[in-house]
Amino acid sequence: MIRRVLLLVVFSLTCAAQSSYERLAAAVKLWTYVKYCHPGVTASGVDWDAALEKQTQKILEAKNDAEFAAAAGEMLDDLKDPATRMLSVKDMTGGGPPKMKPVVTTQDGVTLLRFESGTYQEGIQLRNSLVTQLRGKGTVVIDIRGSKAAPYLLPDPLPAAKDSTGPSEMMRVHAGYANDTNTGSGGYQSYWEIHDGTKVPAAASGGIQAVFLVNHETSIPPAALAMQASGAGAVVSEDAIDDSQMNLVRPFTVWHEIRALVRTAVLSYPDGTTGFAANAVLHENGDAALKSALEMAKSGKWPAAQGRLKLELPPARFVEKAYGDQPYPGKELRMISAARIWGVFQYFHPYRNLYGEDWDAMLTEFLAKMARAENAREYHLAAAEMVAHVHDTHCFVNSGELAQFYGIAAPPVELRWIEDQPVVTRVLDSSIDVHPGDILTKIDGEPFQKRSDDLAKHIAASTPQSMMNRVLGSLLRGPNGSVVRISVRNGSGQEHEVTLTRDSKLRFNPYRTGDAFRLLNPKTGYVDLEKLTNQQVDAMFEQFKDTEAIVMDMRGYPQGTAWSIAPRLTEKQSPVAAHFERNLVRPDTSEDLGIMNLSFDQRIPATDKPRYKGRTVMLIDDRAISQSEHSGLFFRAANGTKFIGSATTGANGDVTFFIAPGGIRIGFTGHDVRWPDGKQLQRVGLVPDIEVKPTIAGIRAGRDEVLERAVAYLESGR
Repeated sequence: MIRRVLLLVVFSLTCAAQSSYERLAAAVKLWTYVKYCHPGVTASGVDWDAALEKQTQKILEAKNDAEFAAAAGEMLDDLKDPATRMLSVKDMTGGGPPKMKPVVTTQDGVTLLRFESGTYQEGIQLRNSLVTQLRGKGTVVIDIRGSKAAPYLLPDPLPAAKDSTGPSEMMRVHAGYANDTNTGSGGYQSYWEIHDGTKVPAAASGGIQAVFLVNHETSIPPAALAMQASGAGAVVSEDAIDDSQMNLVRPFTVWHEIRALVRTAVLSYPDGTTGFAANAVLHENGDAALKSALEMAKSGKWPAAQGRLKLELPPARFVEKAYGDQPYPGKELRMISAARIWGVFQYFHPYRNLYGEDWDAMLTEFLAKMARAENAREYHLAAAEMVAHVHDTHCFVNSGELAQFYGIAAPPVELRWIEDQPVVTRVLDSSIDVHPGDILTKIDGEPFQKRSDDLAKHIAASTPQSMMNRVLGSLLRGPNGSVVRISVRNGSGQEHEVTLTRDSKLRFNPYRTGDAFRLLNPKTGYVDLEKLTNQQVDAMFEQFKDTEAIVMDMRGYPQGTAWSIAPRLTEKQSPVAAHFERNLVRPDTSEDLGIMNLSFDQRIPATDKPRYKGRTVMLIDDRAISQSEHSGLFFRAANGTKFIGSATTGANGDVTFFIAPGGIRIGFTGHDVRWPDGKQLQRVGLVPDIEVKPTIAGIRAGRDEVLERAVAYLESGR
C-alpha cells in the first residue's frame, strides 16, 4: 500500500513538472515569434533574452493558466509596446453588447453613421448599401467609438472626396538565417520590407469628407488613416489614442484558449514619421464628444494631426548574445539555449519536414534536460543531443567543452565502416603494428560500441552512412599527446593490442596520393576532384581531349570546380542543375506562423571553351558531402554523368550558423537543395547508378575496387 502511494506521488510530481515545462515551451514559442517578427525587439533598450529569463521561473511555478498568462504578459511588457499584449475577452468583444449594425441618420444637419446592437452577419449584409446612403452627403460623422469591428464593417472603399493613401507599413523579413558575422555563401539576409499604404480612390461623383469619432477602445480602420493623410478626413478622439489601435498586429495562440496580440509592422509616413495622432483629442465623451464632432463636420475644417514620432528603424536582424564567458550559464540561460535551438530550426531550417520527429516535443524535453544539467559538460552535451534530432550532417556543434568530448587529436590510423565493421583503411605511421584491413574491436579495453553509441547520441547526421562516417572520425580521438590502446583483429583472425599516440597536427586529407589528374590508359582520364583546382581545369581538359571517358573521383570534398567543369561537358544552353528553396520568414502570412519558401533554379553557366565529348563517371561514397553532392547535380545535368560507388552523405545547401549561451556554435543547412525536377536530395544523397563498396579483402590487398568497377563499366558499358 505504501509503495503504491509513493508511486502515485512520484507520478503526480512528474506530471506536474511535465505540465510546467509544456507551459514554458508555449511561452518560448511566443518569445520566438516576437524575436523574429516584432519590429521593435532589436531596438536599443530591449533585452529579449532577459525578458524570458526573468519570467522563466514564474512560468514554471504557475499554478494555473491565469498565473501563466500573467507571467507571459510581463515578458511582453519588456517590449514597451501597448500593441503587443496578452489578449483579453474585452479585446475580442469590445466590452458590452456588440455594436455591429450600421445605421445612417441625420443629426444637427449632418449625416451620421453609427453602429447599433446587432450581429456581425447583419453588419456585413448592410455594409455595401452604405455607399449609396453616404454619397453626396458632404462631410459625415462616422461614430465608431468602442468598435473592434469597424475596419471590417465600413464599406470598402468609402466614397471619398479625393484620392487618399494611408501611411506605408514596414516589417522585418528574413530570407534564410543571416549569421552573426555575416559570413558564408548562402546570401541570407534580414531586411525591412515596405508595403504601400491603403488607397481610397476618389468617388466618381458625390464624394464625401469624414470625421471619424473614436476612442481608446476603437480599432481604427485603414481608410481613416488614408483620408486623414489626404485631408479628406479627420480622426477625432474622446481620449488619447495611438497606433496600437491600428491593424498592425496578428493574434498568436499561446496555450489552449490563451492568446496574445503581437505587433508585426510599424507605420511609415512620407515625412519620415511613424505612429498615429488624432486631429483633435476632445477630452470629453458621450453626447458631448458627438456634439463636438458634428460641429467640426459642419464647419468642414479641422486642425492638422500633430505629435507623430520620428521613424527610427532598429536592425532587422536579431544578433544573438554568446555569453561566451559562461561555459556553464545559469539555469534560465541554459533553457534559453533550448529556446534558441528550437526557434532557429523551427523558422530557418528548410529541412524541418524531414525530421521524422516531433520538434515541439523536443523543445519540452530539452528545456527540462538543460535545466537539470549539473555541469558545463552535461549542458553542452545536451545542446549537441538536441541538435542531433534535426538529422542534418551540416549541423556541427562546437565549443571548448564539446571539443574535449569529441577529441581534438587523432592517432595515425584512419577508420571507415566496411562490411558493418570499423576497419583501418590507412596508416600514417609505418612503424606501428596496425595495417589496412585490420578490424577495430576495443578501445582502452572496452568494446568500441560503447564509445560509438555515446558519440552517435551527440552527432547530427543526415543518413546512416553519414552517421558512421562522423562517428568513426571521432572514435579514437582525444587530448593532444595522449595515448589510446586499441585492439585490432588482422587477416589471420588474430587479435592484438596496440598503444597509439594522438597528434593534433595529423591530417587525413587528401584521401589519395598522386597527381590531381592523369591518364589511366590512352582512352580514359582520371581526375581527383578533391585535389583539382580551378586553375588546373583547362590543363586537365587539354590532356584528356583525345580520351573517350573521364573518371571523376568525388570521394571527398572538391575545390569549387563544378562551375568550371560542367559547362565544358554539355552542349545545352545553361541547363538547370539544381532547385533551391530557402525559408522566407514574413510575419504577415498565416501559414506556419510566417514561414514561406523563396524558390529559384540554379543553372550551369555558359562558356565559350571547347566541349568534352566523351563519357564521364563520378566515384562517390559517404565522404562526399554538400559541394561534393552539388557537383554531382551539375555533372548529371550537363551530360548525364553516371555515379559509381555508394550513397553520399545527403546534406547539401549553403551552411549558416548561430550561437547558443555558453559560446556554443551551431551550424546548419540554410538552403533546401533538390534535383532540377524537385526530387529530394537531403537525407538521401546521390544514389549510385552502379553500386560497389570496398571490401575488407580488397583493402588488405591494396585494391581500389570502386575505381576498378568504374574502369570495367567504361570498357564494357555495363
